[in-house]
Amino acid sequence: MWSDIYNYYNIQSDLSFSQKESTKTVVDIILQTKYFKQNGNQNFSNADGFPWVDLVLVETKDGNFALKEKEIPFINLIAIVCSKREGVDQTLYIKTFLEIAKALNWKLYLEEDDEGNENVEIF
Repeated sequence: MWSDIYNYYNIQSDLSFSQKESTKTVVDIILQTKYFKQNGNQNFSNADGFPWVDLVLVETKDGNFALKEKEIPFINLIAIVCSKREGVDQTLYIKTFLEIAKALNWKLYLEEDDEGNENVEIF
């Protein structure tokens, strides 16, 4: 999805969502960064001092998902929405998301860039 005010990122093992990880493991990795606070079983927002962001941990077969109130034991996608506003340090976002991806041995993808390319892998 493209927006002029938001970037949409995904952290996942590959484009086929083939690898699942324990939700507890992923939660621990995210919280260790100190950049996020947990708002629910699988929901996170930015901690004070970090630019606006919303993360959702999900288990999906094809990238589509609906949030559940009940905790899920495994996830295979971290869906991220963050600010694209001028003045927001995009490199801080990317560096942080890459750290999480690396800790999981997963990859970081931008859903769609400004040129219309989809699922752009970020290195």
